[in-house]
Amino acid sequence: MCRLIRAEFRKLKGSNILWICLVSCTILPVMSIVVNSKINAQSFWIGYSTQNLLLSVLLLWPCIFGLIGTFIFVRERIENTYKNLLIIPIGRIQLAISKLITLFLLIMIMTIFSYLLNIIALTIGITFNVTTFLEGLENYLMAGVLMFISILPIILIVIISKKSYVVSIYVIIVYAITSIVAIWSSTLSAIVPIVIILRICNIKVLSIEYAFSITYSYISLIVIGMVSLIGILLYSKVQDA
Repeated sequence: MCRLIRAEFRKLKGSNILWICLVSCTILPVMSIVVNSKINAQSFWIGYSTQNLLLSVLLLWPCIFGLIGTFIFVRERIENTYKNLLIIPIGRIQLAISKLITLFLLIMIMTIFSYLLNIIALTIGITFNVTTFLEGLENYLMAGVLMFISILPIILIVIISKKSYVVSIYVIIVYAITSIVAIWSSTLSAIVPIVIILRICNIKVLSIEYAFSITYSYISLIVIGMVSLIGILLYSKVQDA
């Protein structure tokens, strides 16, 4: 399994997609610095990092992580090299699990990277101490784990479609728009994965109303994640068999 994961990272290292996504992670911190410096804003670390986390979860991360996940799962099919992998004694489910682990690790790495980029806010007077820094990091890590679960439906739809990256872009756009629209519905906001992340991470920058208790949000996220995960593994087992 470790060899498969290392192989996935080597394939990513040799492509442009990883570097493009890493550069994309710098967009929000840099924009926030520019905006806050223009208005001479002075604020504390938690408020600043929470603001960036909100924008990342709603706008940036679904696109970046969805694109990376799609790349990891469909690259071999687009390049017609998937069947070559099956010549090696590797189980289809084992291969799918290695890709999922790779995706999870990348999401966590980029999440930490995004959080550390907030440190440049010190240049405009944003202040923090060790306690608030660790509190913010914990919130980002939790959001990263939940984001992994939230994009599993995207991965499932894309691998079932057996299409190119164009399909993934459409799916990601629809998914992101649905999440933004869900903010204005008390019912959808309690069950849509991306909005649930804001609720679990206690991000209250927006005044979002929820029709159900947070227990139902947890159940919704778990069910969506489990169904998507099982679907990915089962489909990986039967496809091209």
